[in-house]
Amino acid sequence: MNTKIIATLLALPLLAACAPQVESTIYLADVQKVLADGQALETPALLRIPQGGEEDCKKGLDALIEKVKTLAPVTGKGQCISKDGDQLAEIEIGLQIVTPDSTYDAANLFALEASPADADGNVALSLHVLKPIDDVVKALASENSMSTDFDPTKFILHINNDGTGSVTLDPGEVFVDGKPHLAGGDPVTLQRRGEIEIRFSDVASAYAELGNAYGFTTIAMN
Repeated sequence: MNTKIIATLLALPLLAACAPQVESTIYLADVQKVLADGQALETPALLRIPQGGEEDCKKGLDALIEKVKTLAPVTGKGQCISKDGDQLAEIEIGLQIVTPDSTYDAANLFALEASPADADGNVALSLHVLKPIDDVVKALASENSMSTDFDPTKFILHINNDGTGSVTLDPGEVFVDGKPHLAGGDPVTLQRRGEIEIRFSDVASAYAELGNAYGFTTIAMN
């Protein structure tokens, strides 16, 4: 068999194993402000779309950014990167931090929803995917893009405690700083000025990327 054909066939599984990524840092002071006044607040997030290769990414990056602008506010420049073994187009967009009653522009892809504190003082945080990821990827694809199935989206949220005291989190079925955590597991204490990484499990990601809201943690101020 022709070596070029073999190389192409070997490359296909690698492309199919790629996954879109969404990553953002959530500052708890922003969450408190939104809960206090009910007004949506925008914070940066990174949207990463799998690409066939670095050259293809660079050639199509400007056109991709223009397409993203039709779906969400673009707040920064785009770039082509290699991350976790994947070639990705990375574009900075806006992520809306909201309450269940907040109003915000429909031209958004994601919202971080903070529910008012319950009787025990716990605030529930959910990531709401406003448009199914499959629809987003199709909308952003170029005419020459290879049709492929992607792994579940990687949702990565950094929770930064920029408040005045420590907080306690009760994460759901996620990875906390790389370690698996089940709903009802041990709470996590986040000290003032501390930060943790919450990464959705494949099940949580598959659920969220269909256009659902996934409650990934509750949080209580100590």
